[in-house]
Amino acid sequence: MLMRLGRFVLALGVAAVGYLLIYRPLQLRWGATREEIRRAMPGDDIQPRPTFDATRSITIHARPQEIWPWLMQMGYGRAGWYGYDWIDNDGIPSSVQILPQWLQLRVGDAIPIWKNNDFPVTTLLPNRILVFASGSGKTGFSMALGLYPVDASNTRLAWRIRWATYSRNLPLLATLAFTDLSDFIAVRQILLGIKARVEGVPPEKPGTMYIELVLWLGSFVAFLASEFALIFSRSFLKPFVVAAATGLLTVWLVLTNPTLWICILVTLIIWALLVWALRKRKAQVRTSDERGVAA
Repeated sequence: MLMRLGRFVLALGVAAVGYLLIYRPLQLRWGATREEIRRAMPGDDIQPRPTFDATRSITIHARPQEIWPWLMQMGYGRAGWYGYDWIDNDGIPSSVQILPQWLQLRVGDAIPIWKNNDFPVTTLLPNRILVFASGSGKTGFSMALGLYPVDASNTRLAWRIRWATYSRNLPLLATLAFTDLSDFIAVRQILLGIKARVEGVPPEKPGTMYIELVLWLGSFVAFLASEFALIFSRSFLKPFVVAAATGLLTVWLVLTNPTLWICILVTLIIWALLVWALRKRKAQVRTSDERGVAA
């Protein structure tokens, strides 16, 4: 029991180190410069003490006024979120063109995040800042999108999300933990979707996007399985190496979002490592059984 407990603590430590020291810090500032992370944005006061404070940025080859309409029409049931439509837009394809009926947005108007979940617009500075939020203080949750010109033909789009609601209610805590883990994937795809539309480039094909998601999920499942192998395996060094390797490869895969064929290759490597670790464990069990019979 003591050995199993020690292995469990070690497996938990591997996951915690990978998440808290590598994945979380990098995903909170994907694409953003130090200046963009430190820059104050309207809406920061809605949640002054965030436990989740993420600033993601991307360069778009266009002027702010060319990007602004795409931001104004965003939302569930509006022009969509330009990302994973099967997940965040009820399967309705996001628009690939400007829809005039959604451009009359004003402070106080609601942007639907999902069904029966509307965020009122709190700040709207044309061609500069759009902020929509829910609640304030301890329950405050804000999203701020800012356009910052780089030169005459390039603009930085920054998306800041801040919240601090963590509850002792286990279902809600599980939802928040999942959001903390996966929010980055959705926001990155939205930013890439906006960039493609503004620049007149065809967005990534839905089939490719969802295959990538399945591969990332498969890699994460393999990591969890390697953690169980670390806890219950008789050997120590090889299961530990496999758990650390599969975890690092999964983090690298999600953060860098390589081309599809590289995603497939890395996922196969991750599963090959897991199979190798499990086969080794079975071989040890077989050897132990044979010794028992001989005795």
